[in-house]
Amino acid sequence: MKRRNFIRNLAITAPVLACLPSLDLFANPLKGKVKITDVQCVRTKIGMRVSPLVKITTDVGLIGIGECHHDENGLGAKDIVLNVCKPILMGQDPLDLEYLVFKMSTRTSYYGGNHGIATHAITGVEFAMWDLIGKITEQPVRKILGGGSHVNEVRAYASSRPRNMMDIDSCKEFATLMKSQGWTACKSDIDRDQSWNRLDNRRLSNMGVDKIAKGFSNMREALGPEFDIAVHCHWEFDFDSALRVANAVAPMRPIWLEDPLPIAYNEQWVKLTEKSPVPILTGENLYTRDDFRPFIVNQGVNMIEIDVSMAGGLLEAKKIADLAETYYIPVCTHNVAGPIATIASANFAATVREFVAHETFINNPMNRAGKGINGDPDVLGYDKEMIKNGHIQLSDRPGFGIELNEKLIKEKYLVEGETWWK
Repeated sequence: MKRRNFIRNLAITAPVLACLPSLDLFANPLKGKVKITDVQCVRTKIGMRVSPLVKITTDVGLIGIGECHHDENGLGAKDIVLNVCKPILMGQDPLDLEYLVFKMSTRTSYYGGNHGIATHAITGVEFAMWDLIGKITEQPVRKILGGGSHVNEVRAYASSRPRNMMDIDSCKEFATLMKSQGWTACKSDIDRDQSWNRLDNRRLSNMGVDKIAKGFSNMREALGPEFDIAVHCHWEFDFDSALRVANAVAPMRPIWLEDPLPIAYNEQWVKLTEKSPVPILTGENLYTRDDFRPFIVNQGVNMIEIDVSMAGGLLEAKKIADLAETYYIPVCTHNVAGPIATIASANFAATVREFVAHETFINNPMNRAGKGINGDPDVLGYDKEMIKNGHIQLSDRPGFGIELNEKLIKEKYLVEGETWWK
């Protein structure tokens, strides 16, 4: 209230403005005055695996909440947050985000060259800092990142599949579920565990190719022509097998063929993208601009997919997306994190003009899935339904718009032996 009255009275005090250093102080009356006083981390199971949560406290009473990319036990990320990141952040201004992320990245480079657990930990801290910056400036994070054409919601796709892609009735059951929940797109894995799928290497048998084509043909028949279907290959194949799969699923007009080749970039990606009749996409295992750059500048893909929790955070994801846009490459988001990181990632997605769709995992009785939307959305204390008509809903509240349901987390999702933060 005091801040609103202060800004309203600017018209009265206009003659004195020339004596002041910057109008920026009026836009952000707390700028330069907020200091980080504590950084805490606790391991939870709010998502599909262990998700370390980060809490940053300041001397003005504002807090920021973030979530690290999940892993099997979360101990590595928690250790880095508390023993490496915290000493760097203490007493610092959270608005100096890029400088602080650089410091943390430099300090943790020996953990894997800005890949892996160290980057996951820093990203969780970065999310918390963005949440805090939003609260300091009284703006949703997506507005600070630049707004964009996806103002209040982001199109999502369900990572899910029928019980049995070879059975048309199973595919029809799946289609009924998808449409009843309002989805307009899904991503489904190829049948990777069947004996006919491949040999003991990256080669795919002719029968394997035919079976993959049949499964996705069944899905297209059940879902109809307007529903977008992505085909996920999980880095399974060599060039020849990947191209045969691309040709086999082309009649189903998939929105993209994901990760058909091994993770690392080489010239085979360019060759496949040039020859494939369907769009080629990769990115879920790539970190920072350095990993994405060769795929983008060499036109090794038609589309990229950024996992914001892995790739280095919101600021790094924006830089990757901006690079992609200069090469006319659309952007999607990979996302297997919990609901807090999902909302953080969606705030990034809302600012990308050439954005396609954001990954979500749903509570699907037909296959493995989380407890809700990438975990239990009730932990968010959100002021909107998280998913509506196949779109992630974005809050207009400051930061990420979340107010943690701490009671629910402590009762149901705290990892055994963990102590909740103060």
